[in-house]
Amino acid sequence: MSIQTRNSKFIIVGGGIHGVYIANALLKEGLAALDDLLIIDPNDEPLSNWKAVTSNVGMDYLRSPKVHHLDTEPFSLKKFARNRSYTRPLFIAPNDRPSLDLFNNHAGVILEESRIQERFYHGLVSRVSLHKNSASVSVNGETLNSQYVILSIGQGDNISWPDWAVAAKQHGAPVTHVLERSFSRLRLSDTATVAVIGGGMSAVHTAISLAANDRKIMLLSPHPLRQHDYDSDPGWMGPKYLTSFRKISNPKERRAVISTARNTGSITRDLKKKLLLLEKRNQCKIYTDSVVAFTPVSASLMQIRLSGGDVFGVNQIVLATGYNSTRPGGEMVDQLASNYNLPCSECGFPIPDVSLRWHKRLFVTGALAELEVGPASRNIIGAKMAAGKIVPFLNLVLTN
Repeated sequence: MSIQTRNSKFIIVGGGIHGVYIANALLKEGLAALDDLLIIDPNDEPLSNWKAVTSNVGMDYLRSPKVHHLDTEPFSLKKFARNRSYTRPLFIAPNDRPSLDLFNNHAGVILEESRIQERFYHGLVSRVSLHKNSASVSVNGETLNSQYVILSIGQGDNISWPDWAVAAKQHGAPVTHVLERSFSRLRLSDTATVAVIGGGMSAVHTAISLAANDRKIMLLSPHPLRQHDYDSDPGWMGPKYLTSFRKISNPKERRAVISTARNTGSITRDLKKKLLLLEKRNQCKIYTDSVVAFTPVSASLMQIRLSGGDVFGVNQIVLATGYNSTRPGGEMVDQLASNYNLPCSECGFPIPDVSLRWHKRLFVTGALAELEVGPASRNIIGAKMAAGKIVPFLNLVLTN
């Protein structure tokens, strides 16, 4: 869209899962008309990074259950699935997890019905300024004003590259990261020996989707396969664990609880079953070890050395090593926190209030909100949990 006015009620920075959900919630709750919203994102359309990454890894089904989606009505996706058929089941066990196609098609309908796309602006926010009665953002050389700014920034610019892989890339080695938008499976030879690095959902999805009769896949996981249905226990989505979590006043202690609660580097039971079946068929070899060094042999061949001493020759390396644990948002968020002396924990993440306000004109969601929302903050359900804090506060402020 082109900017028709430089003033709006809400500017949402980030057009991914969280930004779209928050926008839809504001519309559904009557807190904003369409013209009151502006969503700013460096990509060309909403959910662009989500679609790219899930396609890159070859995801078929979400880890989240069918009640986690982009609509505010819990059973919206279930109703949408009625009278629809796909080449694969719409939901799988456990927990009725939807197919990616179904989820994305449902998301497309939400975007169409809400007309959120009309308020989507392609650009990279370089600065957020906070004032007594307003806020503004600098983007594409313009200054855009609003009553509130909501930071819904994802992890897309915070991808983790091991040191050895950075060195290999600098030497021109064929090393790519599956979470980067530039990744293309079409560039992988059908007869190559491909090393997939990582042990979580992205790595196993990638290994499974790349396996082919003439292509040899090596999955190098730094730990034995860990099986969990969710990223964290479902109790973290409600009062079971969150009641005691919110009694913790020390942000450092909250961070420790979050780190312990997350099932980092784990996979679902169905993926584990598929992976082990591929190994049984000699289509994938699984190693529990870490790469410590590489040696280029030719333009299409390199040797990798594992910490246990094994050395292998591979043609291509695909990293699936997740995201860094540092705060997302880069320099823009660094300057924002510094310029307005916004409260941060020792880990660098915001310390928002119970309504996810980091400032009276600024809200946070996703990873930036996790010290208040808890371990599930980054997930799809985390968007709903964030809206459950932001929307009631705005209802009080804007309707009185």
